[in-house]
Amino acid sequence: MKKKILVTGGAGYVGSRLIPLLLNAGFKVKVLDNLMYEQPSLLNCFINKDFEFVLGNVSNEETIKKVMTDVDIVIHMAAIVGAPACKIDKNRAVNVNIEGTKLINKYRYEKPLIYPSSGSIYGKLDDVCTEESSVNPLSLYGETKYESEKIITNTNNYIIYRPATAFGLSQRLRLDLMPNDFTYQAVKNNNLVVYEGYAKRTFIHVNDFARAFLHAVINFDKMKNQIYNLGNETMNCTKKEIAELIKKHHKYYLHFAEFASDPDKRDYEVSYEKLRKMGFETEITLEDGIKELIAGYKMVHVRNPYSNYQG
Repeated sequence: MKKKILVTGGAGYVGSRLIPLLLNAGFKVKVLDNLMYEQPSLLNCFINKDFEFVLGNVSNEETIKKVMTDVDIVIHMAAIVGAPACKIDKNRAVNVNIEGTKLINKYRYEKPLIYPSSGSIYGKLDDVCTEESSVNPLSLYGETKYESEKIITNTNNYIIYRPATAFGLSQRLRLDLMPNDFTYQAVKNNNLVVYEGYAKRTFIHVNDFARAFLHAVINFDKMKNQIYNLGNETMNCTKKEIAELIKKHHKYYLHFAEFASDPDKRDYEVSYEKLRKMGFETEITLEDGIKELIAGYKMVHVRNPYSNYQG
């Protein structure tokens, strides 16, 4: 019998890539999403008899009790994502990111749970980050992700990822992610102003992010009850290097000026050795993802409300 996977936030940026992967791998999939961005990102999935969609909020207890009854595995992605979004509505961020996780964790009754935390919980570290490094979340977003980690790790049967910053095209496009935003400004405005160009960050293509969830589902027993950094050391690079890589494939005006700062103070290198030992490797390079973004933005007409966020 096919296993059924509940994916909260499944109509979002990563979920839009993940759901087809799970269906193609032979799983039944139930998505819980409130469609806060009115995104039609999963329309292509409704033809599949193994796909089910539930419109609802992860912070509603009755909804969680109902959707959890007939599933075997939970991938909990629903969240208010990023420091700026959490700052705009702090109560909502806490309600969704923390209270929602409490409900998911309570009503799964220790069914396997896969949860994406965030590399933002590390803050600024001088040493290479491993899963054993100290954490120092500096924004409300980072704090809610770390609180969710603690909720989950107090129970059993879980896998937690601490992902790098995602990038690349998805059916639910996000333009508040740094490589996506940089490339958008370069292509659409023909100029880019970068602050804290020296800051080193780490990245993962959205398709590899989705693949990592499928890998965790398939290898759950081997990987369970552990935290894993999710990314690739080849994509540990500075903001300046990202901007210059874009310039390699699309000529534009690049300028550096200290007009803002990262609320999470992210400036670090990350080791992904632990997850690599579990058999997972990323496939898409940063350069290939940048080329994808350039080509996509040239075709798509979309307004970027997050310009200069550099998230």
